Amino acid sequence: MSLNQSQFNKSRLDKFLMVINLPDPLKGINTTDLSVHTDNKINENSLQFSVYGAVIPNIAVPEITEQYAGQSFKISSHTRPPYENVSVNFTVDSRFNNYWVLYKWLDLLNNDKLSVFDSDDLSKTPAIATSNRNKVKSPNPASLYQADITLYAKDEYDENVVKFIYTNAFPVNLGGINFNYRTEGEIETTFEFAFSQLLVELL
Repeated sequence: MSLNQSQFNKSRLDKFLMVINLPDPLKGINTTDLSVHTDNKINENSLQFSVYGAVIPNIAVPEITEQYAGQSFKISSHTRPPYENVSVNFTVDSRFNNYWVLYKWLDLLNNDKLSVFDSDDLSKTPAIATSNRNKVKSPNPASLYQADITLYAKDEYDENVVKFIYTNAFPVNLGGINFNYRTEGEIETTFEFAFSQLLVELL
C-alpha cells in the first residue's frame, strides 16, 4: 500500500541555531561595531551561529527501589541529577569574533596572566553597579559570570519549532584549533559549557 507523502517528509533538513547571552560584566565591553577589533571589546552578536554535535543532553528523572512484603517496587525519585556538560562544535568566523567572546568569558573566570576572577574589574563598572542596586535582593555572585544560552531547532522551512534554554550557563572549555593550509574548508573547534536547568518550549 503506497501513501501520498510530501517531499518534505522524506528528507528532513534539521538544523540548530544557538544564541548565547552574556553575563553583565561582559556586556559592559560589548560593541555593535563590527569594524572594532581590539582586546578590550567583544561583539555579542557574533554568538549567534549554527552548531552541531551533542547539543542536547540526556534528560532523566531516575527511579528508586523500595521493598515491601518481600517484593521490590520501583517509584520515581522525583529528582533530577545534575546535567552533563554540553559540548558544541562550531565554525570560527573569519575575524575570530565568536572565538574571542568565548575566550574573554573564560578569561573573566580565570585571567590568563594573573589567574584570578575578573582581574579587569568588569563587574564593578557603573552600569552593572546601578543594575545591582536596583535589584530587590543582593545579586548572587555566580550571576556575574553566568548567563542563559538558547538553542533553537529549525524545521525544513527554516522556521523555529522548539527552543531549549540552558539556564545559568558558563563555559568550562574552549577547544583547540587544528589547521592545515593544504586542506580546504573553514576552521572548526568546540566549546563546552555547564548549566543548571534545561527548559524546553514549543514555538
